[in-house]
Amino acid sequence: MKKIIIGLLLISLMLCGCTVTGGQMTVTPACSSGAVSPGFETYWMNWQGLSFLAASTVFLLAAFVYTLGHVLIHQKVIMWAKQQMEEAILAMAITLFVIGFVSFLCTLDLNTLGIDTGCTGANCNLVNVAFGRLSSFYTVIMRGFATVLMLNSFMSNAATMTVGKAFGVGPVFTPLAVFGDVSQSLTAAIIVLMTSAIMVLTQMILLKMTESLFVILFPIGVLLRSFGATRGFGGGLIALSIGFFFFYPLLAVLFYGAVLGDVELTYSGMASSFENAGLSPASTEWVTGNPILELLAGFVGKTIVGAIFMPLVMFMILVSFVKGLSYALGEEVDVSNLTRLI
Repeated sequence: MKKIIIGLLLISLMLCGCTVTGGQMTVTPACSSGAVSPGFETYWMNWQGLSFLAASTVFLLAAFVYTLGHVLIHQKVIMWAKQQMEEAILAMAITLFVIGFVSFLCTLDLNTLGIDTGCTGANCNLVNVAFGRLSSFYTVIMRGFATVLMLNSFMSNAATMTVGKAFGVGPVFTPLAVFGDVSQSLTAAIIVLMTSAIMVLTQMILLKMTESLFVILFPIGVLLRSFGATRGFGGGLIALSIGFFFFYPLLAVLFYGAVLGDVELTYSGMASSFENAGLSPASTEWVTGNPILELLAGFVGKTIVGAIFMPLVMFMILVSFVKGLSYALGEEVDVSNLTRLI
């Protein structure tokens, strides 16, 4: 019953930050044009007074209990009240510096950290850079998918080509039947590339979702952390929102910055070899010199690493970050089920 009540309360609080236009519920992102969005500033000002009032109320009550504890000479009451006062002061500090913290995240230029992003100005915040690198990786995968699709078509057609006399008189030969086996391997590569594209596209959608979820979860976490009974839950929401809005895009920028250039170079070599192969599938360009199949294997392998294995590592690091931050802010979030799922 308690979980149901908390869930209904959370839903009602979440809906308080949403606007409805044209029958669709929309949430204003925290960042806009390289700065804090005006919508988030307006939204947070509505929550700031409530959060500050909650924290100051807890502080005053704890101060009264602290004084009463000294009068009664009760050490446990004194220690409890002192802890509540410290937590209330921390909650008020978090409340006062929210806009500054969000502004730092929205205006953080990764070029100043030595990370070459290839962009300048308002487009260099974490979310935009991470989305851009995932988008570039997705584009390369889909181009490679189209190339492999055409290559598979040529191979399957060549495998069925026959040589013999007219009207089927005499023996009939299929000199390029071996390309049928190659075509089956290419079919597996097509499935892998499409799966990889879906994985990357899912991360792109997740980035945009977390940008909006931060606007909802972070203020609610700050408010709930002001009360002793909901301090652990509020700290967990703050940790989740910061983890997905700040740490996850940072991981995406670092990880995909390391692999994207290599994948693009491999695709460029594969596409160039495909263009120079000529009309005949038996051309020596397919298997010697700059072999297409060898480059294709390298492209698929690097795509698997970047689109499938790398996100697993990123999410394991993200889970550890959220777990540690939630413990520091309130109580440790139970991420065992999420870790098991990953």
